[in-house]
Amino acid sequence: MVDLRLFGPAEIVGSNGQSIDALRRQTKRLALLAYLAIARPHGFHRRDKLLALFWPELDEPHARNALSQALHVLRTSLCDDAIVTRGDDEVGIAAGAVRSDVTAFEAALDGRRADDAISLYRGDLLDGLFVSSAPEFEHWLDGERARLRQRACEGAWTLARIKADRGDVLEAERCARWAASLMLPDETQIRELMRFLHALGDRSAAVRAYEEFARRLEDEYELTPSADTKALAVAIREAGSGSPTADGTAPRNQPPQSFADMAAIEPGPATFNASPAARRLMRSLLAASLVVVAGVAVAFGLGARAAGRARDERFKPRLAVLPLKNLGSTGNAYFAEGISDEITTRLAMVGGLNVVGGASAQRYRAAAARDGPRPRDTGADYFLEGTASWRPLPNGGHIRVRLQLVDTRDDAELWGALLEEDVTGSTELFEFYSRIAQRVVDELDVVLETPRQTVATAIPTTSLEAYNDYLRGRDYQRRTSTAVNLGAAIQALERAVQRDTTFALAFASLSNAHSNADWLAGMGREHLDRARVAAERALRLDPTLSEGHKSLGFYYYVCCADYERAMWHLEKSHASRPGDAQVVMFIGNVKKRQGRWAEAIRYYEQAARADPLWKWPLNNLGHAQMWSRRYDDAERTFRRVLADEPQDVYAYAHLAWLLVLRDGDTRSARRIVDDAARSSDGFAEMRIPFYLELVDRKYDAALAALTPPEPGLTASLLNEWLVSDKIRRALVFRLRGDPAMAREQFDSARVELETASRRQSQEAQRVQLWLRSGLAIAYAGLGRRADAIAETDFVLASDPLKVDAIEEPKYLQHVALAHMLLGNHREATDVLERLLSVGAPVSRQSLRLEPFWDPLRSEPRFARLVGTTP
Repeated sequence: MVDLRLFGPAEIVGSNGQSIDALRRQTKRLALLAYLAIARPHGFHRRDKLLALFWPELDEPHARNALSQALHVLRTSLCDDAIVTRGDDEVGIAAGAVRSDVTAFEAALDGRRADDAISLYRGDLLDGLFVSSAPEFEHWLDGERARLRQRACEGAWTLARIKADRGDVLEAERCARWAASLMLPDETQIRELMRFLHALGDRSAAVRAYEEFARRLEDEYELTPSADTKALAVAIREAGSGSPTADGTAPRNQPPQSFADMAAIEPGPATFNASPAARRLMRSLLAASLVVVAGVAVAFGLGARAAGRARDERFKPRLAVLPLKNLGSTGNAYFAEGISDEITTRLAMVGGLNVVGGASAQRYRAAAARDGPRPRDTGADYFLEGTASWRPLPNGGHIRVRLQLVDTRDDAELWGALLEEDVTGSTELFEFYSRIAQRVVDELDVVLETPRQTVATAIPTTSLEAYNDYLRGRDYQRRTSTAVNLGAAIQALERAVQRDTTFALAFASLSNAHSNADWLAGMGREHLDRARVAAERALRLDPTLSEGHKSLGFYYYVCCADYERAMWHLEKSHASRPGDAQVVMFIGNVKKRQGRWAEAIRYYEQAARADPLWKWPLNNLGHAQMWSRRYDDAERTFRRVLADEPQDVYAYAHLAWLLVLRDGDTRSARRIVDDAARSSDGFAEMRIPFYLELVDRKYDAALAALTPPEPGLTASLLNEWLVSDKIRRALVFRLRGDPAMAREQFDSARVELETASRRQSQEAQRVQLWLRSGLAIAYAGLGRRADAIAETDFVLASDPLKVDAIEEPKYLQHVALAHMLLGNHREATDVLERLLSVGAPVSRQSLRLEPFWDPLRSEPRFARLVGTTP
């Protein structure tokens, strides 16, 4: 039987007592196994539900194939008969094949064996697990974590009272403290703990519990305890005070004689300490019956609430627009997302507002779904949340939107409204969106006591059918950037522009989908031509369209490294949408490629402020900091990413590389790699494990780190040091003294690179530099001196640092290595010296470690270059 330990970080122990680590590292398959084992109702689960939970970004054939592969891996990892099916549509786990701590925990609680249950609860369900591109599973997991944590809390309190009744004071206190800690910052729990500790006779411990709670509330949430909690703390303090005794000492604490006696120090009637969602519901019910009082609150209370903010004329309220929750059919969920987008777009054009969208808004939504504290690191002053539904009608549809404007400081609802309308055309629909946005702005104007501002109206299409196709395309674009999703997005957006040939916004979105089809999914450069045509069409239709300039700027960035034209269009987009974090980040990307490090860093920091919970501005920021050798800043940035996204393979890889560049510390870098192996599904994509084995001169381990071989050369590997795994193998064989194998691999690399070079357009300069710098290494390794020199001369004559400041330093590294293989020590040192004078992934520490440069170490010039004594 397999033991599945799901409380805390997951552990899987086979019937032989050995940990099944390989499965634990595959997070989606681990999540599938956990769901099959513990999801209620227990037993078989429908395949279509599993597809929706784990592979929503794929079409049905690809999703079913992914599920079949995952089940095959589970059978292989556990045992052949562990996974069973019922008919063609249901999947489950065979009885007796898997034993789960979650199931045992709930059975123990149901059987009133609190001690047994608590011993099983090692932490939150699947603590640390995050499954990318599976939002419905994440929602289920959040709900199960909260439910099981609540059950653990109740069990711990039960156990605490049992221990207290038996006179085991120390264990009773330990259980009570643990119970309260599970539900922090719930004030109901802390008050129960304070009363419990006082009843045990430890008044000072009760006071300390209050003080620790108050300190944590202030540090983590910038809040103070409620009046009830403060009053209870005062009552407990006073319950222990009294006149000095005859010897002048304070009297001993006299606790209540029983838990029932605690009522004597309760500070008046208890107040209802509901969850945020419950408090909002209560406010809504009260508002319905106290309309006059609510009117007075708007007139007087809301102005007072915002007085501190409004006094500063420079203050621009920061509003987070949460994606609206869909209350219509699942098939129309994309429509609710579209409503959120349209409201966000209109609000973002209001000069007096800073509007937060993107990842930060999604994070707010996730917190709201589990009724937890909302993230505070977005810095939002207000958020707009609500629900939406769209019901198709014969001549249009019925739209219904319920909204709430909430102050983030105390979760107080400032305004709520239900708006609904039958619409027969897109004009009515977009007018409806504009009215919603105007209502929000009007309410904020009242709160902030500022002059009324007007929301711009926009009607991007007169065809409701075209708009529907546009929303479907946008929905696919939000998903993982796979060929399947991008292909579906392109099809939907092409239908939209066929239905309305004047739909500029759809043309802009279509351009972006085509650019990503080549850039992210490798679907072919023909998509780039289509991207340019679509973006240019969008701007002919609407020369001021921010999205049109953004898509054309992105095209010039992606297609041909035309950074001047890319910047012109991106700055035009930025001028009309200064709060668009994506545009700001794209500008930072261009600055980085141009080697304008300080400007790139400034734009990345601005993008991170605009959307603080979006990882890519921070990852790019860390990248720019590392290339410009601001290593300490880069380390802080990458660790910030990993604190929020513990599966981000990009941050892991760069953090490990950074430790080598800054400190030459391969041991710490290996620890980062180990963390990535435990946490990230993308671990197999990392090249850093090979590099660490190489610089530690563990050549057999370096070769092992390269299996399985890469499936050919692709443009996605453009920024990779040493070009290809064939060249990596050749260098390792050479270093370990196996010239025959080295020559075989160098020749295989030559054939591959020559074939790829003939296929590439001469205009693709970056690709040509990558391929030809790799050919220089291959020719040098084969002893073809003239051919190798021709390639190094071509790369150097192209002045690669002016072509691309991020990728081209690595091609200069290739040139230096080719010269090294040819025995041209002076030329190799010239190139390395140049690399150390510019932003590059090269440092004195890395040059000291890399074995390629061993023949140079006795030469005075190289020794001075790397800071060692010859």
